[in-house]
Amino acid sequence: MKEVRILMENEMSTGELIDSPKFQEELSKQNTLRETLNSPEMVKMREDLAQAHQESIDKSVGWYYNLSEEDKYKAVEALCHIMCKAEREGTSHRGLQSTLGLYPQAFWIDDLMTVHNALWVEFQDRESNNWKPKENLKNSSLL
Repeated sequence: MKEVRILMENEMSTGELIDSPKFQEELSKQNTLRETLNSPEMVKMREDLAQAHQESIDKSVGWYYNLSEEDKYKAVEALCHIMCKAEREGTSHRGLQSTLGLYPQAFWIDDLMTVHNALWVEFQDRESNNWKPKENLKNSSLL
């Protein structure tokens, strides 16, 4: 038999899960996520991860600057062409990673998302500037 809960005068039932006793019980429990995330172990883990990330960036930048001038030119030219072509076609961040042949590893390159967003906005702006309302085209030979 289904248990029926009688609402108090100031309560209102929404018929949703939040009215269930189990939800109310879970809601009343102390939230320990914050304490867990701020524990000394987690703080140390975040610091170690940030340090490893910075070391990876430093190695990559060092590798680039040790390339010959010709190799730098080829690398920059290739990356610019590949990325702009993909963004012009309207790719997603994941699609850009795949186009570069680095999915899912490139997920950890945080500046790739920055470049993706900037190029996406750039190409969207260009596309919207090419769009003309129908009213503006009435006297045009395009219609």
